[in-house]
Amino acid sequence: MQGERLNKRNAWYQAIWRWHFYAGLIFAPIFIILAVTGSIYLFEPQVTKMQYKDMMTASFTEEQPIEAQKESFMKEHPDAIITSIRLPDEGESTRIGWMNEDEMMYTYIHPETAEVLGTRTAESSMDLLVVIHGTLLGGQIGNWIVELAASWAIILLITGTFLFWPRGKNPVRMLMPKLGKGRQWWKQMHGSVALWSSLGLVIIISSGLAWSSVSGAMLQWVSSSTNTGAPMYAYAFGAKPESTVTTKEVAEDVPWATQADLVPTSSPSTLLPIDLNQVVNKSTIDRPYTISLPEGETGVYHPFKESTVNLDQYSGETLSSVTYADYGILGKLITVGIAFHEGHLFGLLNQLVGVALCLGLIFVVISSFMMWRKRKVGSIEQMKRFEDERIKRIVGILILLLGVTLPLAGISILVVLLFDWLIGRRKLKAEVAA
Repeated sequence: MQGERLNKRNAWYQAIWRWHFYAGLIFAPIFIILAVTGSIYLFEPQVTKMQYKDMMTASFTEEQPIEAQKESFMKEHPDAIITSIRLPDEGESTRIGWMNEDEMMYTYIHPETAEVLGTRTAESSMDLLVVIHGTLLGGQIGNWIVELAASWAIILLITGTFLFWPRGKNPVRMLMPKLGKGRQWWKQMHGSVALWSSLGLVIIISSGLAWSSVSGAMLQWVSSSTNTGAPMYAYAFGAKPESTVTTKEVAEDVPWATQADLVPTSSPSTLLPIDLNQVVNKSTIDRPYTISLPEGETGVYHPFKESTVNLDQYSGETLSSVTYADYGILGKLITVGIAFHEGHLFGLLNQLVGVALCLGLIFVVISSFMMWRKRKVGSIEQMKRFEDERIKRIVGILILLLGVTLPLAGISILVVLLFDWLIGRRKLKAEVAA
């Protein structure tokens, strides 16, 4: 009886291990690319500020009205189409975003003197890292591959925890590995580092999926359908014309929870549009925040900093207002996760934690390779296969159910099942031939 239980336990272990192995084998290179680019880009704010220090920093005790700063800008760029104005925090300059033909530009204004401090393109010197991190330089297909890798990373963390769990022993041992030599050392370190990193990695990966094409769209749909993103009562400021334009289409620095919200429209009248001074005076948002200027006669103003406010450009009436406190549970969780992902949640410490998690992920990938190299088995075909078909089916169903919440992973599971079946047939033919 004890031997039967042991065989069943081994069958469960072997079944889950193979899923863990295949996912790691396929996506390991992508994990390293994402970890390296992500850890470097965490420090983009510091790098950009150092690069453009002369124009991005400004000491001031009083401020010129924002319209006066705008007028100073217009003297140098009379034909510019202003798209946004970012009001500064202490020690910063005002940033005006504008279009130079098809190129987005930033011009910086001293808040107290209204002097133009300099102009640069909106592109950052680290933008290439963002493209690699998000698409692997492969456009939409690359974005799908990144999303697929991220989805499987979550499955790897779950299956890895099962495999590393000390059956019949104190679970605390998982956190404090008993180091051996050779392959045993790599195995213990692989499991412990992955476990120590798992919570942070799940937060980073899950929040990253909120930006992805498939999972991101699904999350937006779920948050809207369940009213767990931005609540409908945030728009209860009176009747407004319907809109088909979403916030992320017309504004910069938009919080995730309100990116898919429809933008209410201003009602043209005999009134002249309100000026920027009135917009600033009406705002109760903590600085720094960005004002995205109206597009056309029916556009609205959008001041942001985890608050999304739309003002009628003629009357100044608040058309909608959503703050972090208004978000539903999903909106709040993803907002915090994204801030942690980008290293903004708790400053420099957050950035250092992000780097540590990225280094942990790189070590997990390297250690898995070292474990494989030190195995006595030299090829995939030579690996011992589990024989319990019932457990094989149960594990396959469990993995598939997990994949339902990760759409691209769910589709790829069918491919992995086919690959595993082909490997089994190849080994069977080899045994028959022998």
